[in-house]
This record gives sequence, C-alpha cells and structure tokens, in this order.
Amino acid sequence: MLTVLSVDRAREEIISSLRGWSAKVENVSLKNAPGRVTSGDIFAPETLPPFPRSTMDGFAVCSADTFGASEELPAILSLRGNILMGQKPPGPIFPGEAMSIPTGGMLPVGSDSVAMIEYCELLGNNVAVFRPVAPLENTIQPGDDFKSGDLLFPAGHYLRPQDIGILAAQGIMQLSVIARPQVKIFSTGDEIVPPERQPEPGQVRDVNSYLLASQVQESGGEPVYGGIIPDRQESLSSALEQALEDDVDMVLVSGGSSVGTRDVAIDAINALPGEGVLFHGVAMRPGKPLLYGKSKGKPIFGLSGNPVSAMFGFILFVKPALRLMCGLSPLAPFTPTVEALLLTNIASPGGREDYVRVSLEYACEDKKVKEKGEILWARPVYGGPGLLHTVVQGDGYIVIPRDVEGLDEGSRVKVFLF
Repeated sequence: MLTVLSVDRAREEIISSLRGWSAKVENVSLKNAPGRVTSGDIFAPETLPPFPRSTMDGFAVCSADTFGASEELPAILSLRGNILMGQKPPGPIFPGEAMSIPTGGMLPVGSDSVAMIEYCELLGNNVAVFRPVAPLENTIQPGDDFKSGDLLFPAGHYLRPQDIGILAAQGIMQLSVIARPQVKIFSTGDEIVPPERQPEPGQVRDVNSYLLASQVQESGGEPVYGGIIPDRQESLSSALEQALEDDVDMVLVSGGSSVGTRDVAIDAINALPGEGVLFHGVAMRPGKPLLYGKSKGKPIFGLSGNPVSAMFGFILFVKPALRLMCGLSPLAPFTPTVEALLLTNIASPGGREDYVRVSLEYACEDKKVKEKGEILWARPVYGGPGLLHTVVQGDGYIVIPRDVEGLDEGSRVKVFLF
C-alpha cells in the first residue's frame, strides 16, 4: 500500500537528497552558450564602451558653447569636420567649434555633448544650434555599461540572449558552464512498442520516452533513450545497473510504479546498491504513484505510465532536481502564470492536490460570458491521465489544494502556463 507524501514534502525530500551535488563542468563556445549555466563568476575584461560615443545623429560640441541658444538667437559654431562611423575623429575641437557625428560615432577631444541634428542647421561652414545641450547629453561615456573588472555574471547564472550579447561585446568567445545532466529514460511494459511500429491489438506506442525526453531537453538536461523494458524485475534491474555504470546522472522509469502485481520498479530500485527507494506515492492527481530513490548517489524517478501523470510528475519533481543539478535554484524564481475566472464549477475529491488542465479564452459561445465582457476565462479540459488531449488542448493548469473539495464558477484562479 502506498504511503503518500504531500507534494511539498516530496519535493523537499528530493531537493534535500541532492544538496551538495557535484556538477560536471565543460567549456563551450559562445555560440553554444545560450541556455547554459555559468560554472563560475565571469568578470569584464574590458571597459564598455571603450570610448565616448554619440547616441544621436548631430554635432559634437562643447556644451558651454550652446548655453542660452534659442530659435531667435542660436549659437553659431564653426564646423571643423566630419566624424565617420568606425573611425577616429579627424582631430580635437576647440571652443566655438563643432563636428558632425553619426549615432555611435566617437566623440572628439574637446567635446562633451551632442546637439541633435533636428535642432541644428548648416550655414555654409558654420552650424546654428537652436537648443542648448547639457554636459554629456546624447552621449555614452566609457564605462557607462561595464568597467573592466566588473562582475558580469555570478556562478549559477542562466545565460539568456541578452547575456550572450554582452559576452560578445567583451570578446569572450569561450566560457566554462555546468555540463548538461545526462538523463537515461526507460519505458516499461509488455504492451509498449516503439512509435514507428504499428501496434497490434492490446499494444500502445511508446509515448513517454519522447514526452519525457522533450521535457528533459527543455529543462537543461540531455536525454538518453534507454528503450522499452519488459514487465520483469530482472530485466529492469539489469537495465538500471547498466545505466548506473554508464556516464548518466539521472534515471527516469515510466510505468511499473503503481500498486499491482506486475509493478517491478520498487523491487528493482531496492535491489540496487545505495539508498534504494526513498518514498513512494504523492498526494496528487494525476501522478499519485510517483516513486523516488537513489543509487550510487544518482537520483532515480519512477513515473506513472499514463502520459499526463508522467508529465506532471516531471514538472513538479524531476524538473526541480534537474535545475539543482544544473547549478540553478531548484524552484524557478518566476513562473509564467495568469489570473482568470473559472467558467464552470469543478469538483475535487479532497485529500490530495488536484492539477486540473484548463484552456484560456476571452470569449466563447456561452451567452453569460459574452455579457460579462472581455475577461480571461479558464475552461476545464476534462479527461483522465491517459488522455493527452487534456494537455494538448490545455493552455495550463490550476491547482486545487488537498483540503478543498472543489471550486465554484466565477472563482478567481491562478493558471500555471504550459
């Protein structure tokens, strides 16, 4: 019989068991760095920008020469020359002088600001400035972005596109990152066949290997397909032993974890050297028969054979473990959510957290919704844990707490987006 834990307690058990995880490190090129996690602090080798630059098309000037300028009485400055993009200025300017400059151009010595071209007019070899500019106006100064030695990113930083941009600006073309955890994935069941094969009566295609592999990849891991294992303990034990000998960091087994005479995952994991099964069963729907264990320091998850249950088991438990193994905090600081009003009543059995898939819409055929205007509504997508349409058609899910037996129509809910 399953002795179930709460979702929070089960997650805490997993996270606690992986504290102190020693992540592998590797060097990658900058073009392969997006989505990776820094293994150490990265400091700026250069000052950016390295020279004073204009942020506008206009004229480099000494700001003091423009004080008091107006439409009626413009400041008249001698045009000393032109600054070309990507080149040094032809020389300095002196009081009473100006140089034309493009956006991004290097300011000449003697200038401290740029008068926008919209407020200037060429008059032969002179330029009339009709609006005063303040010191440093329309310019970027050396070090305004980063100074040499500044911390760009701390260890454990997830590299986003904008981060790649600043690394390129600093000329950092190679960097050290946390290696992607290798995750071996097995599907179990005598009824499972590869997806490329036409199933016989009573057989089903292997959905979970590909579903879980996609989630692993999306979460920063590297999926390794382990194949389909028959419903026999010796077969699964042999596969798990081989996986632990291989250079993998985590093992996922789908199927074989619910209560039944042919459920072999528990015995197979307990037969391995190490801690064995740490818990079996979580008070949630779908995904109750989840199990978690360790062997040789490597985490092993037993997920339900039902695809939707396996998917939620991954979201709630495997993903936090993968994040920790990637050098990130187990739980993301920000989760994409929206608030919506519930379109219909939802009953829940109570005693376990209920993860109800919903679709989102601003209007629908229900007359009552149209009358209420453009409000975001959450419509439940009903179906069991073996029916993938509930997550394919759903935009996200809501959580009904274990001590609540349902939600009323019109309730304000938080929708966690897929």
